[in-house]
Amino acid sequence: MEFSYLTRKNDLKNLNGKEYEVVIVGGGIVGAGIANVLSANGIKILLIDKGDFASGTSSNSSKLIHGGLRYLAQGHLLLTRELLKERNYLLKNLDFVSRMKFDILIDDSSWSRSSLYFGLFLYNLLGGKIEFPRFKRDGYSYDGYRGHFTYEDASTDDALLVVHNVVSAVMQGATAINYLEATEFKDVEGRVETKLVDRLEEGSFHVKSKIVVNAAGPWVNAALKGYGSRKIDDLRLSKGSHLILKKDKFNLKNAVAFRSHLDRRQMFIIPKGDVVIVGTTDKFVDSPNSFVMDDEEEEYIVDSVRKVFPNVGEEDVVGSYSGIRPLYGSGDDPGRVTRDFHIGKSGKMITIMGVKITNYRSASRKICRQIGEMLNKSLNVRDLPRVEYSRSGRDPLECAVMHECALTVEDVVRRRLGYYYSTTDQGQKETSSIKELLERVSGKH
Repeated sequence: MEFSYLTRKNDLKNLNGKEYEVVIVGGGIVGAGIANVLSANGIKILLIDKGDFASGTSSNSSKLIHGGLRYLAQGHLLLTRELLKERNYLLKNLDFVSRMKFDILIDDSSWSRSSLYFGLFLYNLLGGKIEFPRFKRDGYSYDGYRGHFTYEDASTDDALLVVHNVVSAVMQGATAINYLEATEFKDVEGRVETKLVDRLEEGSFHVKSKIVVNAAGPWVNAALKGYGSRKIDDLRLSKGSHLILKKDKFNLKNAVAFRSHLDRRQMFIIPKGDVVIVGTTDKFVDSPNSFVMDDEEEEYIVDSVRKVFPNVGEEDVVGSYSGIRPLYGSGDDPGRVTRDFHIGKSGKMITIMGVKITNYRSASRKICRQIGEMLNKSLNVRDLPRVEYSRSGRDPLECAVMHECALTVEDVVRRRLGYYYSTTDQGQKETSSIKELLERVSGKH
């Protein structure tokens, strides 16, 4: 099945005046998961994103599929259990979700050895296995180091998980269009009329739907404003930033989890291809567009890493990225604001906040049950969403352009093939071949 620039062009040609049951605003993991479930139930939907699919928070995470040791330490046993259950499902069913071992370090800034032992035993138990943590003293040498435990979680390409869900929805009848922004919503004769603007090429359109799902992530209040609704006062935006560093000074056997000596925040060092990803920060921001790491964040991450790997410095940095977490709650500490997701309703618009990559399936099911009630339809959500799409050994670049609707070089480098996050040149040597294929498909030479 083709899903490309040409598919998008044809969809836009026939878009104006169309009526859908559901319009989903936001092509991140939340919107993609919901679209996958609804399309599997035969619901006529339109999924849009003002940028590329997964171009916001959903491509700028730590790339981890995990239960969250921090959530467990805060006493959120049910949340941790749900996340671990979803982690196990994704490991079993998706070939781009892989197991990853972590060495969790014990030093002057960490949890105590006994707390970690008990916590990891409980974490393993909640994840479905009885395993007693083994304490080791070798492998690391820095001031204050006392030893480490090793535990297992998982990693993935977060954007690829989104894209596979989007394509799966399209395979089941959904219409999905990237670089299409919803700018205004109006209630008209029992329907919501949505004004859409093409951000890639010129053009504006109007569509109608019974329901609008506001899955715009950090931009949910902008969508509510476009609907004439009151903004969500308890929406908190927390920026998490990561550095991408050369791998050669780390000599890692496993990924590393540790607590920063600066503020005791849990951090990760994650090997990925020719680099390591280190993060993350956690600071409130006012704007959903604050996607650039600032000097203070970079200094914080480098100083935190130097405690464990003293030879690492700014010269090893090859890139950075930031994601904005839309959290629902109150408090002055972003690390303490709940990570549970929230569903709000205003007229015919349902707004979603706080879904994590790991639990997107269980969240999508709960959200779609509410959508079914609003549509007065009984939806089957059991075992959904399922990823029906697979690259199946085909050329990844051809898949990205012809079957995953990549439209720009950045779409490919960052959100289809992940070169930005796994190579020291961040995909520069692949640019010419990517550009050539994109131009051939679009007819722009």
